[in-house]
Formats: sequence, structure tokens, C-alpha cells
Amino acid sequence: MRIRQRRRYAAGRGFTLVELLVVVAMVGILAALGLVGYRKYMAAAGTGEPKAIMQAIRGAQESYKAEMLVYLDCSGTLDDWYPSADLGDHKHSWNAVHHDADEWRMLNVATDGAVKFGYAVVAGVGTGFPTNTGTTYTWAGLPAPPLSDPQFAPNGPWYVIQAAGDRDQDGTLALLLTTSTMSGIYWENDTE
Repeated sequence: MRIRQRRRYAAGRGFTLVELLVVVAMVGILAALGLVGYRKYMAAAGTGEPKAIMQAIRGAQESYKAEMLVYLDCSGTLDDWYPSADLGDHKHSWNAVHHDADEWRMLNVATDGAVKFGYAVVAGVGTGFPTNTGTTYTWAGLPAPPLSDPQFAPNGPWYVIQAAGDRDQDGTLALLLTTSTMSGIYWENDTE
């Protein structure tokens, strides 16, 4: 009889210290996992804008080529950023005053609002890309600069799309590049 009373008394008392420590440890582990997931989400969101716009530029270039049989050269050089040469952490209107604005309007790329990254599009006809990207990019993830890699060599009309931005003002640019001969987008420092 006393054993039953003790069990009822123990069951009605609350939690033991060990049980509370287990719960606190589980909450800590879940919080750590949530923080890692949040950081990955924020890093992916940071390059979501340039990836979407580069895909829109790619589609606009293909539409332009279907009509004109060549791709549209919007920038002239790969370091002539549109809509602004300021690659800082603040946004610029896509329809900004820029010396290449007429070419960009002909390409007919629209955005949902202001953008943080700068974009450059160079196009031409021939068997080689311009290998100078206009800045001192290292492209550390590739054995050679992507535009000098023979597997990407064009044969006829070509374009190169490049995007860059310094989201946190630390001097390290997030870099994205694609060409008419690449199926995807190559990027470096996407979590800068």
C-alpha cells in the first residue's frame, strides 16, 4: 500500500532535474539546427536575385537571336555594370540612367524592383569569348578562367552574362557567370 502511495506522490510532483536537462539539451540542438538552416536560407536568398535575372537575360537573348540571328551586346565590356557600377549593399532601379540603357531596353528584361547586383552582357560572333572579365577575379573553383576553357568555346553567335555584387561591403564580390554555351550558372563567393 505504501509503495502505491509513493508512486502516486512521485508521479504528481513534477519533473526531475535529469528530465529538465534532457529537454533543455533537445531544445538547444533544435535551435542550433534551425540557425544552420536559417543561414543557408539567407545565403541562398542572396544569390537568388542574380540567378533569376541571369535566366531572364538568357531567355531574352534567345528571343532576340530568333528575330535578329545574333545576340544583343548590351555592355561592350564585362566590367560595365548595369544598372550601376556601384556594387555595394544598396539597391538600384533597374531602369536607371545608364549609357547602355537603350541596349538593355531592347533586350526587354524586367525585374520586380530594384536590384543589388550589377550585370554585364557581351555578345558577338566567332570562335572565342573575350577572356578578360574586366576585374581581378580568381575563379578559384575552376582549373582555368571559365571563358578560356575550351569546353565552353562558341561556334557562331555567343553571349556572356556576368553578375557581381558586394552584399556586405567587405570587398569580396559574389560572382556569377554564364554563357550561351553553358547550361547552368557558375558562381563563386555566393555566401560572401
